[in-house]
Amino acid sequence: MLVFFLCLTMMLNLSDKAAGSTFNLTVPLGPITSQLDASVILPCQLYPHFNAQPFRVHWHRSDDVETTVLLYEGQQIQEASADPLYRGRASLVGDLEKGDVSLKLENLTLADRGGYVCFVKSETWYERARVSVGMKVVGLIPVMSYTEVGQDQMNVTCVSDGWSTEPTLTWRNKMGRGIDDNLVPKYSTDAIGLVSVSSWLLVSPSKSEWISCSVHLSDEEIKESRLLPQNTRPQTETPDTSGPWKAAFIIALILALLGLGLLFLSYRKGYLSISRREIGERPPCTGTEEAVPLKGKSVERVPKPQMAEKSTNTVTPEMTEKSTTTEAQIIRMPGLDTVRGNAVQLTLDDKTAPDFLKVRDKSATCKDPGKMAAQGTQHPHVLCKERLSSHQHYWEVMDNATLAVNMQALQKRQSWYVGVCTSTAAVSKKKLPLTPQNGYWILHYQKGTGFFTNTETTAALSVASNFCKLGVHLDCDKHTLSFYNAGDGTHICTFYNIPPLKTFIPLICPGVKDGDGMYIGK
Repeated sequence: MLVFFLCLTMMLNLSDKAAGSTFNLTVPLGPITSQLDASVILPCQLYPHFNAQPFRVHWHRSDDVETTVLLYEGQQIQEASADPLYRGRASLVGDLEKGDVSLKLENLTLADRGGYVCFVKSETWYERARVSVGMKVVGLIPVMSYTEVGQDQMNVTCVSDGWSTEPTLTWRNKMGRGIDDNLVPKYSTDAIGLVSVSSWLLVSPSKSEWISCSVHLSDEEIKESRLLPQNTRPQTETPDTSGPWKAAFIIALILALLGLGLLFLSYRKGYLSISRREIGERPPCTGTEEAVPLKGKSVERVPKPQMAEKSTNTVTPEMTEKSTTTEAQIIRMPGLDTVRGNAVQLTLDDKTAPDFLKVRDKSATCKDPGKMAAQGTQHPHVLCKERLSSHQHYWEVMDNATLAVNMQALQKRQSWYVGVCTSTAAVSKKKLPLTPQNGYWILHYQKGTGFFTNTETTAALSVASNFCKLGVHLDCDKHTLSFYNAGDGTHICTFYNIPPLKTFIPLICPGVKDGDGMYIGK
């Protein structure tokens, strides 16, 4: 019995000694490098190796102590204290009894790059240490273009975006040899810290069948495009061999005029009618990301003018061996039956909803419009728990009454909106306009106004009939967000040029004047 009390006394003394002693934190000196969508462990170790179970462990971003990544206090993880951006992605993976308070981050996004602070506090002492996370991001395939600058000279440009650090750009001829190694590429950094590289080169089409531009961070991750420059200027000394064709041209012209005359007579006598609808007419839509309403399943999309140093004769990698110019790109929208194969299960995150919205699993309802007016600093929407950064995803939105087999048309509601936002926009503490420039891509409905998009200049959409279910299709690989009438499969509109290398979060606003809520599902 005496031995038992002696052992107990020694253990209590050791515990008091640990609680009253100082300690240091050991962390890596350099940044820890990982990749997009991967996991990373941020090491943090107490020295001496005290038992950290009774201590307070707080991981937060180095530039903002209020951005809590993980809080361990009272010998348990405080889930509610974590920032929504990290909730469900951060955990302690070390042995706390041995003083290991290392943090694990999963499903990394570009926003996760930068510094983190490991803060540990006992009853009488505290320490903090900084750990940095780097991310290796491979950019896009280079886009090559050319412009004629002389009888036998071409200015060829190569541009590649989306690299985590400054990549190496190399020009090569068809033999694989480097071209003009003295060229210095131009680098620029976008708003989220990704690097773009560009370079230009003067070539003579007669001296090389094709040239290539490759961009890389390492030899294993080379992105390459090839271009076949062709001089489109007419030859000034070409012999005139068009004599036999002149007679054929005159005969064809005479026949064409006779045909036009017959058509005109038929029209005057009422045998022929002509529709005055303009072929290829499209409703106007402005903004950086274009939303195009369609009635069929394909649309001809004409690219926007580019900067002066980029030619409009852009060559895509799939076309480089056969063609060097393109004036339009045909984008075929997949049918609803096809995209439904990418259905995803979504759940609303009530922690992201304002107080005036009542959220239950997959349903959101505004129960207090007066409170919404008092809290004008918050948008009336709720985010989903799921984060989408790659592949295709499809979900549907409907009125709660539709679940009760009442088949309530969405156009019967006063107002609502549905779409996605970036993870960066989701954690912004400012109430910014819901536009693509601020990270939101949204389809709105308002009674009396109808459907419209949230582009910089509002684009009204023509929807032929009422429907009960809205289908939403996000294609992270093709960078598109499409909306469908899920009842008859009609395509409503599509946002093009959704930015790559982003993490998106579905959102829903049920409006503030309808008694029934809205439901999100698949």
